[in-house]
Order: sequence, then structure tokens, then C-alpha cells
Amino acid sequence: MDASLTYWLKINYRKHEAAIAQDSVADELQKVMNRLTARWRSLFDDRARKMAETQAGKWQKGADTSLMSKLKQAGFAVKFRPSKAVTDVLDGVINENVGLIKSIAEQHLSDVSAMVQRSVLAGRDLSTLTTELQDRYGITKRRAAFIARDQNNKATSFITRRRQIDLGLTEAIWCHSSAGKHPRPNHVKAGRERLRYDIRKGADVDGDGKLIFPGEEPNCRCTSRVIVSGFDD
Repeated sequence: MDASLTYWLKINYRKHEAAIAQDSVADELQKVMNRLTARWRSLFDDRARKMAETQAGKWQKGADTSLMSKLKQAGFAVKFRPSKAVTDVLDGVINENVGLIKSIAEQHLSDVSAMVQRSVLAGRDLSTLTTELQDRYGITKRRAAFIARDQNNKATSFITRRRQIDLGLTEAIWCHSSAGKHPRPNHVKAGRERLRYDIRKGADVDGDGKLIFPGEEPNCRCTSRVIVSGFDD
């Protein structure tokens, strides 16, 4: 999408600089943006759900494989089957990701459109606009990467927890990931102290009564280790 925007905007900006365009550059570029916005909005509307469903399937497979491996180490051979509870979790994950995928495109299109008009008003040349477009792409790419990491952590946590509850497992130990440049002190402490919590409710990591789960908060890479009664007590 970004490559398409940059390509067509540069072509039409050059027309203005060469005094080829008949309309004002602001009007001309707005028409270009309107066409591009309609095209890419339609494309994202068409593909967002399939992208979200594909990724949710990968998250489910990864979460199930990891949990089965942990249970196997404790002497349990488990094969997961579809359940309404897990299906509900996946539907929620998919619906949230459809909205997020679309929001990335919408915000980028809106930001680029505003940037182009500001560039015209300020009388900037194509080189300056191109640099600004590259900077904007970097911002959008970082936002997309953050959303991807955050959704991966949340989805894996939600699916794993639902599977554990279906198996009758109710307790887990908070495990800090030791990843990230700015770890949350209370998350580090919870991991160090092997904080036990009810996986049906969540953990009071901050001591303020707010119950959360590993991987739920933005940029949280914490995980959990389920407690199998009779083996981990």
C-alpha cells in the first residue's frame, strides 16, 4: 500500500513541478489520494478477515502445541478437540484483529493525505515530500509491529488459559520473560517470587486489586506455568 501511494503521488507531484497539471496541485493530489484510498480501503476490507483468521489459526496451533508439550512432561497425553469456549475465544481474537488491521491502513491513508496537503501549502519540493513519506511509513510499520506482538501475546495467553480451564486446571505460576529493555518492576518481582494465581481470575501483580494475565498488558512478554495438582505442589 505504501509503495503504491508513494509511486502515484511522486508521479503527480512531478507533473505539478513541471507545470503539466491543469488543476491546482492540491486538488490534483487530493483526487489521487481519494482514488488510492478507495482502492486500498476496499482491499483491506476484503482481506482483513482472512488475514486475521489465518493468524488466529497459527496462534491456536502454537498455544496448543506448547501446552501439550508441558503436560506431556508431567506424564499426561492430551489431544485437544474443538470446544465452544475456545471457538468463542478465537472469534473474539479474529474480530479484534480485523478492526486493528483495518485501522493500520486507515490511519496511514489519513496521515499521508494530510501530509501531502501540508507539503503543497508549504511549497515543499518532491524530495522533501518523499523523505516525509518514508518517515511516515516507518512510523506505521513500527505501529503494525507493536500491534502484531501485542496480539500474539494476548491471543496465545487467552487460548492457553481457556484450554487449561477446560482441562480442570485452575492455578498457574507467573513467569517473567526477562525480555524487553524496560521490564515492569512488579512483573519482574512476580516472576522472581513465583507468584501463584487463579487462572480463572488473574493475578494481582501490582497489589492494587486489579487482576491481569501474563501477556495481557502492552509489550508484556510474561508467560505462565500451569500447576498440575499432585505433580507441581
